[in-house]
Amino acid sequence: MGKTSKVVVCGMKGVGKTAILEQLIYGCVNLKSSFYPTIEDIYVANIETDRGTKERVCFYDTAGLEPPLTGELKGPPQSPTMQLTANQVLQRHYLGFAEGFVMVYDTTRPESLDVLMYLKKDIDRNKDKKEVVMLVIGNRTGPDDVNCLENTCSKASNWCSREKIRHFEVSAMDRPSLYEPFIFMTTKLNPVQNKTAFPQLSTLSKLTQKNNRSEAM
Repeated sequence: MGKTSKVVVCGMKGVGKTAILEQLIYGCVNLKSSFYPTIEDIYVANIETDRGTKERVCFYDTAGLEPPLTGELKGPPQSPTMQLTANQVLQRHYLGFAEGFVMVYDTTRPESLDVLMYLKKDIDRNKDKKEVVMLVIGNRTGPDDVNCLENTCSKASNWCSREKIRHFEVSAMDRPSLYEPFIFMTTKLNPVQNKTAFPQLSTLSKLTQKNNRSEAM
């Protein structure tokens, strides 16, 4: 393990962001678990990559965002200048240090996906030119309305495909379902270092030594 990666977990209020982190790290969440609305919490965990190495990740569990009000524009914002209220956007300081964003929606609440569409646009406009890793998690919560779930997940999948973001469906009650998205995120944040420069330097040194010996002869 080297650096500590910083990942912001965000989305609409009440979609299960805290439950996902608590289950992933501690495995203690069940149907009787209850959580107070989050202002900000920080979790630090050692997460495995798909190469089998472990990396330290700092997760920032953020306050849930408000959905668009009735009568406001539905779906992704059509204008980059559209104004949102303070409780509908991510606090600005997260954009300065975040290396990754885990965006969470509730598969049974279509408005929670609309929030992510606004959120993605807002992050893209305000992160400057910094490269960040993003993924979207659909959290299956409570008794499912099958039609709503399928429609929301299909819409989410299509949107993620257009935005070139990985989409995962999980359940905060099912800990193994959480492994894949967080392994994916940790792997992306910690790519294999390019070591080609070292062999080239070594080869150059050997060639220089060989030339020096030839000149001496």
